[in-house]
Amino acid sequence: MGGDEAPEQIVKGAVLTANDPEREFDIMLCGPQKVVEEELKKNGYSGDAITVVDAPDLVAMDESPTKVIKEKQKSGLVTCVALQKQGLAQASVSAGNSGAMMASCLMILGRAANISRPAIACAVPTAKRQTILLDCGANVDEKPSTLVDFALCGSIYAEAVMGYKNPTVGLVNMGEEEKKGTEVLQETHKLLKQAPLNFIGNIEGRDLIKGSADVAVAPGYAGNVILKLMEGFYELAHEVFGEVHTEKSKEFNRLWDYRNHGGGLLLGLNGVGIVTHGRADSIAIRHSLFTAYKFAIAGVPAKLQAKLSAIKESTGN
Repeated sequence: MGGDEAPEQIVKGAVLTANDPEREFDIMLCGPQKVVEEELKKNGYSGDAITVVDAPDLVAMDESPTKVIKEKQKSGLVTCVALQKQGLAQASVSAGNSGAMMASCLMILGRAANISRPAIACAVPTAKRQTILLDCGANVDEKPSTLVDFALCGSIYAEAVMGYKNPTVGLVNMGEEEKKGTEVLQETHKLLKQAPLNFIGNIEGRDLIKGSADVAVAPGYAGNVILKLMEGFYELAHEVFGEVHTEKSKEFNRLWDYRNHGGGLLLGLNGVGIVTHGRADSIAIRHSLFTAYKFAIAGVPAKLQAKLSAIKESTGN
């Protein structure tokens, strides 16, 4: 029931996924049972790949995450994450209240290797290959040590999921010099130089688009602005140039259309939580479900836990 177009687009996306010949997983839809089942009927679905789990409580997009966890444990969002904790699901996807999703995943699934905070990690297009940008908005007041944790998580993600060997890590800042930016960013730069990472220093926004780093670390506020700016750029380009059917334009649309990227992974959890766009349509939901499956099959949480624990043990942190 989360998202601007829920439940219509959410259920339609689940049906698209269920009917996809490449699907190798089943789907559990958590929400008011009668409402969800009625949507399935509207979409003409009667197969056995989708199970409806009754979760009658509704969560508003602006509702307090603390209130949701305490008072709405029978919401679709909390129920979905709880099913993962119980081992009945291997990943959770939500287009709803991202703060509540973050809090639910954190409280129910817990953190990997006791990192300070999870971050939203998104694979964004660049002139070279996709860059892992994090944090894309899960946090807004990070300490330098938290940003270092983001860098470690992003590096492991890039290697384990994207297949990047010895991925390069850049710190998003307003200049390349070490003394640029806020005190937090300057201290983060010092810590990253000492961390067991392939740290290449500060990168500016234009460097990110050029693909100068495989992992771009940013405070959640800045990361979210970058992500939304990139989405706006794609929409503007699409509006200005319209439908162009060259091979290059098809590739541009594939890479830049946010719907094709399946949302952001809450990286640093003992589980798989995907936060997708509030205005996600059925196409975005379909990609989100396939993305969740990819992360679960890749064993991202376990790999993150093992590598982070080894790093923290070797560094004494």
